[in-house]
Amino acid sequence: MRVLFIGAHVGKGGGLALQTFQVFTGLRRHIDVDLLCLDALGVHRTMAEIPGVRFAGPLVFPKGIAYLERAVREVRDEYDLFQILDPYFSLPAAFWARVFPRAVFFGTDPRAEVGWRYGPHMNAFMRLAMAPLISGTPLVVNSQALAARFRRYHPRVIQGGVDTRRFDQLSSKAAARRSLGIPEGRTLLVTVGKVIPVKRLEWLMEIVRHVPGVDAMVVGGYTEEHYSDEYYRTLLATYPDIRDRVTFTGEVAWDQVPTYLAAGDIFIFPSKFEGMPNALLEAMAASLPVVVSDIPPHRELIQHGRTGFLARDPIEMAHQVTTLANHEDLRHAVGDAARAYVRENLDSEACTRAFLELYKRLIAGDLGRDAPVQEPVELSSSHRD
Repeated sequence: MRVLFIGAHVGKGGGLALQTFQVFTGLRRHIDVDLLCLDALGVHRTMAEIPGVRFAGPLVFPKGIAYLERAVREVRDEYDLFQILDPYFSLPAAFWARVFPRAVFFGTDPRAEVGWRYGPHMNAFMRLAMAPLISGTPLVVNSQALAARFRRYHPRVIQGGVDTRRFDQLSSKAAARRSLGIPEGRTLLVTVGKVIPVKRLEWLMEIVRHVPGVDAMVVGGYTEEHYSDEYYRTLLATYPDIRDRVTFTGEVAWDQVPTYLAAGDIFIFPSKFEGMPNALLEAMAASLPVVVSDIPPHRELIQHGRTGFLARDPIEMAHQVTTLANHEDLRHAVGDAARAYVRENLDSEACTRAFLELYKRLIAGDLGRDAPVQEPVELSSSHRD
């Protein structure tokens, strides 16, 4: 079996790209799989240097679609199946290159993402443009929440996984803090992700403002192609009174993230919308107690009060953080339960096996092409946020 992964980029990273790369490397232990993508600079650029990763051209829109389409056409007779990994570049490229069989994977709702960035008119455009690209092709999503959003396409759910081995031998908290130059003696809140509006980091800032005994660290880039650093500067301007208690690290390489998690006491994740958030999975695998926004994907992962805490607003988050900060035994109990849950249910090897089974059925012709059912088009409450 030869499979070609087709995606936008590796070097720029992001939780979804990293989770996809994890699946790719896991599959390479079982089948012949290559990755065709576009080239982009970033802290994860070294991932693109492993065997089997090839570039079709630079990461530019819309020319990148043409680069991918041309590259796919040149090799389409060499592969048994094509795995489509992003909706903006590889999905239209594979559609126009007419490669089959193919499977499409969504780790987030691109209609919502485009809507948040460019407004409701682009959201509506994406709904119209995406329908012919997805129809008749098996769609895979990584959470039940996403499956509900794409129910008209009869998606198959393969939950994202995390390589738990990366967290087997974490540094002690003291050692991690020394290596990062973080002083001991104060409760440290950690979050991992891009500093963009959908991550809703104002909730984190409000927690720090309401809980005097905590500091916070935001691990992730704070300048992004569409937003630039406007959101980051807005956060700094809105919360000058706590600026000395919140550290923005900028982009951090994937292999360094476990050290930042080891240095923390509580993981905060207040996102408006997610698919199956890689950052949250890794925090749970690192035995950190997590406090997260009460949104559907998080409800799939968190048993409230046992493997973490769900919150509807920053004040509720602040109360939960206060409780955790004051009870070390509770932090350890919740963190250990979260780690056990991820190991038992969301290990990356289980995700790899699920994709292998899907590919075997696709190549054997066991999966028919379902026609989409009709459903009303309306914006969800998450869209309106």
